[in-house]
Amino acid sequence: MNNFCKVTCRGIKRTKHLLKLSSVNQNKWRCMSQIGLPPETKAVPQFSIPKGILGQPTCHTHPHMISQGHLTCGITQMEYKERRDTLVSKLIAEVDNVHQTHIIVIPGACKQYMSDKIPYVFRQNSDFFYLTGCLEPSAILVMVKPAQTDNYKSVLFVHEKDAHAELWEGPRSGCSSSTELFSVDEAHPVENFNQFITKISQTKPAVLWYHSENPANPDIHKNISSVLQHGQVALQDPQKVLHFMRVIKSPAEVELMKEACYIGSQSVNMAMACTKPGISERTVDAVLEFTCRQAGAEHAAFPPVVAGGPRAAHIHYVANNQILDEGQMLLVDSGCQRWMYNSDISRTWPVSGKFSKYHRILYELVLTVQKRLIELVGEQRPPLDQLFDQMCRLLGTHLQQEGILPKNIDGHELINRAYQLCPHHVSHYLGLDVHDAPLVRRRVPLAAGMVVTVEPGLYVAADDLSVPAEFRGLGIRIEDDVLVTDGGPVVLTEACVKETDDVEAVVGKHSL
Repeated sequence: MNNFCKVTCRGIKRTKHLLKLSSVNQNKWRCMSQIGLPPETKAVPQFSIPKGILGQPTCHTHPHMISQGHLTCGITQMEYKERRDTLVSKLIAEVDNVHQTHIIVIPGACKQYMSDKIPYVFRQNSDFFYLTGCLEPSAILVMVKPAQTDNYKSVLFVHEKDAHAELWEGPRSGCSSSTELFSVDEAHPVENFNQFITKISQTKPAVLWYHSENPANPDIHKNISSVLQHGQVALQDPQKVLHFMRVIKSPAEVELMKEACYIGSQSVNMAMACTKPGISERTVDAVLEFTCRQAGAEHAAFPPVVAGGPRAAHIHYVANNQILDEGQMLLVDSGCQRWMYNSDISRTWPVSGKFSKYHRILYELVLTVQKRLIELVGEQRPPLDQLFDQMCRLLGTHLQQEGILPKNIDGHELINRAYQLCPHHVSHYLGLDVHDAPLVRRRVPLAAGMVVTVEPGLYVAADDLSVPAEFRGLGIRIEDDVLVTDGGPVVLTEACVKETDDVEAVVGKHSL
């Protein structure tokens, strides 16, 4: 497992994907996002990264991860500041009143514990990270734009340096370094936040922009609630504006998405290569996790689905604890997170390495539908809800053509039968979150810079008597991550094999 799975095309008379194992070039993953970017995304002279050991990796301490001039891998201090500038201007436009002070509070996530003193792996709040690049827990971003002024002040609250705490938990950036590191106007200890927000909210009249539902940091939520009850401020939610910003990826974000999708694709290829009758679903799960981490991902994007045989008909099956039998198909839904950006990939393959007649029929049906849906993303840029309607129509039509659904149904009845066999949506936005920017509804037309999944499937329960017996107890899903561009759709996960001949050429070809 010290080698990584790479698929290449060979052959003159017919294309055949072969599994090629080669060592991972770690330098490739230093920062692909700096390549080919327009000049405005590069670091500018007035920004600098402080030296020394801080609370997160920097180009000085982790040059193998972050290139010079970048705050996080591929993204500069300038880009983070421009995002803050854009957010402030958009929020002010939402409430057009020059006599109001605007106070914008975006908290980072706080640590969560699975049991006494045993924390879960920390994962930063996506909105906070998008605006700051800060990976430290319990940090808070506050932006204050006084009434009748054109400028705003950015204030970051972080944990101050503390030798005893750092002995146990590792280094902190502290207030002094955070001002320079995150390019904010001021940095203060998190303990001072409550006093700060109470005082600043006494400015009248004022608008407090804060997402109060499912707060990222419950510790400050109580104080903000108190300010709203006793102060003279109006509450507004900044999250919808933020999500409409996040759903359109910058060139640097696109490059990070490409990396996450490539790593995720190759991890699935390796899982195929390691699949053999008699191994457990958990073993495949472990191959996915190991291969992603080996290639530079922090961890899996979500608990993967590794579902053999009839278990694949349970869409969110994650127990992953059964043995794989020779006659079964295996459905895998997995992805990885790299620098907070995620991939999300689904593939289905025969455990034996060879499709049976009926497995091939159903698989190629889903694959045909998926390819057409990707074409529609480029041709029409439809809202995702319309893409879902197209999926149901296409699935229904092809199921009829194969004799799986009766010929005497049409229209709404045919679409409804197809929906019963694929009861999940065909797509969602993808980015800092796996289901990215949820406040951008699926009725919004697609636009250049969006990354979406395209994931039709068919799920036939073992006791579904409405489907011929040879297709029962089977679940198939094929999912790719697609970038919408002015030149057409770009499949970011194309490195992950999905043609039937290519799948058969890969499955079972690597020994654990």
